[in-house]
Amino acid sequence: MKKLYVIIFTVLCIIQLKAQSIQGRVADNLTNQPVVGAVIVLPNQQKLITDDNGIFILKNITSNINITVNSLGYESQQVLVKPSNKNLLILLTPTTDNLNKVQVTGWATGKRDNQLTEAQSVGVLTYQDLQRGNGLFPETQMNTIPGVFMQTRGISGGQRIIIRGYGNTTNFNGLGYQVYLNNIPLTDATGLTILDDIDFSTIGRVEVFKGPESSLYGSGIAGVVKLYSIQPKPNTTKFLEENTVGSYGLYRNNTRIESAGSNSVLFFNYGHQTSNGYRNHSASSKDYASFKGDFYVGDQQTISTYLSYSRSYEELAGEIPGDTLYRRITWSDPKYVNNNAHVLIESFRAGITDDIKINTHFSNQTTAYTSGYTLDQPFAAGLNSNAVLTFGGRTGFVYNGKAGSVGIHGIIGGQFEKTLSFNKTYNLTNGVLGGIRTDLQIQAQTYNVFTEWKLNLPANFMLTAGSSVNFIEYSIRDMLTNSANPTHADQSGYKRFTPVVKPRIALLKMLNKNNSVYVDISTGYTPPTTSNVVIPAIGKVNYGLQPEMGIQYEVGVKGSLLNNKLSYQLALFQLDVSNKIVNQSVAATQTNPFYTFAVNVGKQRDNGVELSLNYLAVQSNTSFFRSVKPFVTYTYSNFTYVDFKSDNNNNSATLNFSGNKVAGVAPNFLNIGFDVVTAPGIYFNSTFQYVDKVPYTYDNLNYANAYRLLGAKLGFRKTFHQHFDIDAFIGADNLLNNTYYTFLFLSPTLASQTDPHFIPGPYTAMWYGGLKLAYHF
Repeated sequence: MKKLYVIIFTVLCIIQLKAQSIQGRVADNLTNQPVVGAVIVLPNQQKLITDDNGIFILKNITSNINITVNSLGYESQQVLVKPSNKNLLILLTPTTDNLNKVQVTGWATGKRDNQLTEAQSVGVLTYQDLQRGNGLFPETQMNTIPGVFMQTRGISGGQRIIIRGYGNTTNFNGLGYQVYLNNIPLTDATGLTILDDIDFSTIGRVEVFKGPESSLYGSGIAGVVKLYSIQPKPNTTKFLEENTVGSYGLYRNNTRIESAGSNSVLFFNYGHQTSNGYRNHSASSKDYASFKGDFYVGDQQTISTYLSYSRSYEELAGEIPGDTLYRRITWSDPKYVNNNAHVLIESFRAGITDDIKINTHFSNQTTAYTSGYTLDQPFAAGLNSNAVLTFGGRTGFVYNGKAGSVGIHGIIGGQFEKTLSFNKTYNLTNGVLGGIRTDLQIQAQTYNVFTEWKLNLPANFMLTAGSSVNFIEYSIRDMLTNSANPTHADQSGYKRFTPVVKPRIALLKMLNKNNSVYVDISTGYTPPTTSNVVIPAIGKVNYGLQPEMGIQYEVGVKGSLLNNKLSYQLALFQLDVSNKIVNQSVAATQTNPFYTFAVNVGKQRDNGVELSLNYLAVQSNTSFFRSVKPFVTYTYSNFTYVDFKSDNNNNSATLNFSGNKVAGVAPNFLNIGFDVVTAPGIYFNSTFQYVDKVPYTYDNLNYANAYRLLGAKLGFRKTFHQHFDIDAFIGADNLLNNTYYTFLFLSPTLASQTDPHFIPGPYTAMWYGGLKLAYHF
């Protein structure tokens, strides 16, 4: 009998050991944040629902089973569960079926909101959206986001992003917005954003937060752009080779390794890209190498790393006059050609992010990063030679809990960034290098502390409030101020700006589970560039200069109708910008030459409406047409200068631009497109874009013509024998052979009819074709 008890006890222990409970966690494949409310379907059709942390429990698992995980806005996924599994991490991939249900990553960490509960307008592009064209040039798809206009000065460089009419104050690179790549700032401490060295073919997702975001991200009135690398498919290892060819000698190659397992997600890509350009002296050559790794250290911690190297060479053919553009003349500026004008950037970037859940209520995300580049840029009248190093970090502590029936989600954090620049300029005439003009060593640093809190109130109200305190310091040392140059006007100087406090408050009401309405008031600032801090002609610091300030009022509604087939977003906003920087002239005297310096006097008001509609007309696993998704986006912009002059002298030579339309912003911007996928694997994408006429001088006397662009892509995508993928495609941009520009230079007035303001796009269709081959297991 005693032996029988021992046997029974042993069998019961074995059964108990084999029938262990398994904890699973469902997370967004891109953000690694929990997917709340995901449905887990068991073999017996029993259903489990993930909690607020994305957690579910499987009980009494004694043999291998297959479970299915579903969540609106994500691809369905089947997962094999074994009794030996201790914990499961299930990563879901977002779809474009209903973007209002997909997470956005607006907070520094701990983000659990989707579009529907985000009390502001956020534009999202998924990997499928970015691949509607050839996948190499982002402006085509970026410009389908309402309120966003991305331009480029070269084949694949010199990008500028205008968001809600702000960001066009500079004719070179980007100013007035922040850009992040995998949590690493691409915007340096001077506020400058250069995107020439970013490999957009490896970007898997774009998020654009429109309007001031200074309460969380520091400087930038226009907003924040977040880029994320392609995230490998869960539980798959893939070797991939991509090749694309096209008009004007376009060639692109990618060699990629992707792997996603239960403990890590790895991504490595090497890319080479060349183009002869469609104008004389407009060739482009790029080499990219990048690595991204996400490492799951236990159930509560993820360490993410990113490393990249790039070499970007973009020839500059110069801007052309409007008369030359609209007569469709292919012309390059001889001054640019003779000086072999180009932009050569060699850069590196590295960052590491630690995302840890401390306990039930607290988590932290900390990112440390560094980047650097060298710039060699001959232009029409000189040569720039720069070396720049940036480093910094960002941390945020998140609290997630409840006080009675009120849900509380808050963050407290800080960010620091410092940029060291060694900038030299030289005379350059007909390719012959002359004497040095400037030799400046610049140190810029910004740092801030921020907090933001979200309360889930009764009656489905959500209140968000936050603020930041921001500090900016510029230090400039003029290396030409030495004993060999006794008459040189010293451009050295130091300026610490008055701390800037920028709050935000928003209220959102869930009308039902699929629709919400919100109101948002946000503030922001954009600091002056370092070139405005010192007045070169007299060698004095411009102590009175302050950052431009912005405040935005926005109301909107978003959601889904027609049984979740139609998703929509509608936003109405007013963005007021004050302290706009203009130049003031000072007449020559017996002791000082004529010179100009920057002052704060201008005001601008941007009133606009943004609409996006996405309709899932067909979604079927059995019919010939597996998916048919038309979409429409529209932007109406009524942007005016409220108080804006050519200078602050207020004399007979002063031009008053008050009441004029803001230059560089089209009043009407429309996109219409559709995506079709069929059962045999044939797919088709098409996008039509209309851009209204737009003034390119502040006096509104000169307009760029309206234009229409039509792009289309036809392809075949299939998986063979469960391991081999093929994607072959052909497509074209500008199928209507329209005359248009890729970059529009702005100025107060037009000096003459030969005053150049346009970088032309190709006058005829740009064709391309490609083949992607992959083996996965």
